[in-house]
Amino acid sequence: LEDWESQVIWQDPDISGAPHPVDVNEIMLRPKNNMIEDYESHIIWDPEEPFAPCSQLQINMNDTHMLFEDANSIKESNAREAERLRLLEGVDQFNLSNDHFYEALQEGKVHRVRQTFGQLIIAHSLPALRLQPPYFKMRLARNDLRSWHRPFLQAPIEKPVQFARVRTAKKRKQKHSMENPWAAKDITLKDTADCVLVEYSEEYPLVLSNVGMGSVFVNYYRKRGMNDKSFPKVDLGELFILDVADVSPFLNFGNVEPGQVIPALYNNMFRAPLFSHKVRPTDFLVVKHVSKGESRWYVRGIQYQYLVGQTYPLQEVPAPHSRKVTTTIKHRLQVAAYRLMNRNQYHLLQMGKLARLFPEYSDLQIRQRLKEFCEYQRKGLGAGYWRPKHNMPIPDEENLRKMLTPEMLCVFESMRVGQQQLHDAGKLGEEEEDDEGGESKLSIEELLAPWNLTRNFINATQGKAMLKLYGEGDPTGKGDGFSFVRVSMKDIFLRAGESVQEKLAEIEARPKSAHRYNVAEQQQIYKEEIMRIWKTQFAELSSLQPPPRLQRDAYKDENTIVPEINDMFGDSAYGQDVSSVMPSRMVPGSAMDVSLKLAHALGGSQTASHANFVQPNRKSLTIRRAVKSPYTGELMWRTEVIKDSAVIQAYLRQRRIIENAAHDRETQFDADDLFNGGTGVAVDLAGETRAHLARLRRARERRMEDARAHEKSHMTTFSLPQPNKPKKEVIRRCGNCGELGHMKTNKKCPRYYEFN
Repeated sequence: LEDWESQVIWQDPDISGAPHPVDVNEIMLRPKNNMIEDYESHIIWDPEEPFAPCSQLQINMNDTHMLFEDANSIKESNAREAERLRLLEGVDQFNLSNDHFYEALQEGKVHRVRQTFGQLIIAHSLPALRLQPPYFKMRLARNDLRSWHRPFLQAPIEKPVQFARVRTAKKRKQKHSMENPWAAKDITLKDTADCVLVEYSEEYPLVLSNVGMGSVFVNYYRKRGMNDKSFPKVDLGELFILDVADVSPFLNFGNVEPGQVIPALYNNMFRAPLFSHKVRPTDFLVVKHVSKGESRWYVRGIQYQYLVGQTYPLQEVPAPHSRKVTTTIKHRLQVAAYRLMNRNQYHLLQMGKLARLFPEYSDLQIRQRLKEFCEYQRKGLGAGYWRPKHNMPIPDEENLRKMLTPEMLCVFESMRVGQQQLHDAGKLGEEEEDDEGGESKLSIEELLAPWNLTRNFINATQGKAMLKLYGEGDPTGKGDGFSFVRVSMKDIFLRAGESVQEKLAEIEARPKSAHRYNVAEQQQIYKEEIMRIWKTQFAELSSLQPPPRLQRDAYKDENTIVPEINDMFGDSAYGQDVSSVMPSRMVPGSAMDVSLKLAHALGGSQTASHANFVQPNRKSLTIRRAVKSPYTGELMWRTEVIKDSAVIQAYLRQRRIIENAAHDRETQFDADDLFNGGTGVAVDLAGETRAHLARLRRARERRMEDARAHEKSHMTTFSLPQPNKPKKEVIRRCGNCGELGHMKTNKKCPRYYEFN
């Protein structure tokens, strides 16, 4: 053990007798790297003596166990490799965010889906905002409803037409918008302003815009990928960029493929695709302008021509006698009255001026409407005039435009047109609502009314209903358009051309564990049919080749009433006197021909009055009757022209009933009775009758085959039959007496009166 007590300082040290301080150089720690070696040889004891290394490193370049590398070449090669990798990966040397490390987190996420059918800003002209006549008529007559947006071009007969020179359009300083709308003088084609000719492919569109109303020309382009930044250039309209996962701009009844540009016509009432077509060098636009009873004609070229596909309504057309219709009628009169009051210095209204604007209303009806927001001044200043009530001030122009918009009047006119079409078709009954299963008891004419079709389409876009898609209701009639007729969502949806028997056989062939009705499968078939019809419509309307003309020669053997047949009677069974009066052409072997020959062969000298229906145009029907003159007894023609569409439909419908009854009647003639007379006419008539009956049988078979094919191609949905499962016999047991066959509430129970 160490004697530690000898090192204890018991008293203060004597400074005078302190030892000499030790030099720092003499006190050195033992280096760690020299613990094993002889470290004393490396110690520098005297700082004045130069340091002499113990050993020197000898580098032998010929030594095979040594490896030499150039440090400068290593640094240069590493820098070049890093630069090459940076260029390949597209890494920016100034990008310090390191975004590429976070891209892996976004791979499993779904792209954001944007809605593309929001409301766009539509700018109307000033006459449209003010509902200015004659652009917006107060009352539409029957002829206006039947020729809706198809006015007759009344050209002078046997008079030369001189075309005036087209004026040069002035350059407008400001772009027209909601703050700077178009004036009435700007709505014209008499100048050299740019114009686009748009033709609707539908014969009767559901909704149409009036003169002065604006629409937006939009070009939809879908990106090829998320990094696609090469946007196409368009000549007309605005370019709308769709992302990869954006919703279809055509309300899921059409699609824009990646890299495809589809122009569309959009306004507040409908949206429709556009298809560009080349203008023929022989086509020109003729403009007729009537001013102060004089007509002036202008001709100008067509720069752009587009074909409009099927229109997709965005607003629902109100049904007749609905609240929207009554509100529109009330606001129409109210807005007109307020505008007349604003013109007066004292805000007074004379009822005579308002009555001239609404001639269809009586004075009593106008007074009843005025009492809602006006009061009659009986005495004092302004006696005999109407003024607004004190608690109902006159709204300003902006509120008047919001009270009744141009779109409200357009859907109201569409309702009136549909109502007139039903009236002409003889469908005047009250509508019946759909039952719970979605099946309708209405006729096809009532199902195709604009208020039914627009409501069905809007509900279908919201997922509340399903549409028929093909068959009855297709505006093209050949499968190029969508049918907006509603079908039941509970039934099984069939593809076009698929029969019910084939679908039932497929369902029965499924395993017992599979479901008979699969909702996901029905939705997939529904979407496939939508895309099939859309592709067919796109290919048909975008084709630059003219469609081939169809040769329809079906049922030549039958003499049905057709407006294009001008003559229906011949002179083969008549003498010279009758042939001089009757037409020279007649369908041989028809029911009318056989009946006339039979009447003439049997000696019937009396001639009934026969009618010849001629329809030179769609709006009139010429009826020619062969009657016997009361003075001379000779046959003479009596011509009557009918222009009422309802009467025309009644005549044609009655004629079809007569002809169908003649075709369906298979009267067997006795050959012996016909031969008793010994006339050659009777013998020929019997053979012609048999041949005619054979042709009728063949025609009936063809009709039945066509009916089956029509049912196969127009059958959209069908209901599954209920499975034939044996019903379980439920035997009730009484809770009071315990017997079978009755309940405790039945008075037949022997213990009923004990508990009740």
